[in-house]
Amino acid sequence: TLYGRNADLLYYFKYVEGNENLFTIYSMILIVPSILGAAAFPFVFEKLGNKGHTASLFAAGTGVSLIALYFFSAVSSPIPFYTFAALSQFFFCGFNTAIYAIVPDCVEYGEWKTGVRNDGFQYAFVSLGNKLGMAIGTSALAGVLSALSFAPNQVQNAAVQNAMHYAFSLLPGVLWLITAFVLFFYRISKRSYNQIMSELNAKKTG
Repeated sequence: TLYGRNADLLYYFKYVEGNENLFTIYSMILIVPSILGAAAFPFVFEKLGNKGHTASLFAAGTGVSLIALYFFSAVSSPIPFYTFAALSQFFFCGFNTAIYAIVPDCVEYGEWKTGVRNDGFQYAFVSLGNKLGMAIGTSALAGVLSALSFAPNQVQNAAVQNAMHYAFSLLPGVLWLITAFVLFFYRISKRSYNQIMSELNAKKTG
């Protein structure tokens, strides 16, 4: 599925920007923001006190950055293009770290609520969701491009180029904003988590 996403990005640079070598530059520029985004999570969480709200903030940042990215080109306006690309990766990696930090909360909550602990299932479910999302997204894009008469290794028609452009930035940007909205309603805060843990520990020691 990661290969499929990379293929989608490569197609964007090859057929929309007109230079597939820009994909290498794009990938290299995202390395540092990836590290910084993951490292920023604990500081943001410390301020907000809620991992869901933290993930929501990072998701919103990803969405806004991707929507802004739609209006720029790596060829004609490289500075804003790569700036928003870097920001989107920064926020995405912060979000990704937040999501995996949320899983233990869900495990403890599930045990507190039902008496059953299911660590393996929770992590497997997140991984499965990622893989399914990538697979469905890539397949859907492939179907749309085929319907619009995509033909490899040649100049594409305007409809195909527009579809690739939307899929690269605008559409995922909107989906990220929806994700941010949903995560805003996450209820487990530092205080409620500590209460859950104290009750679980009391049951185990009692």
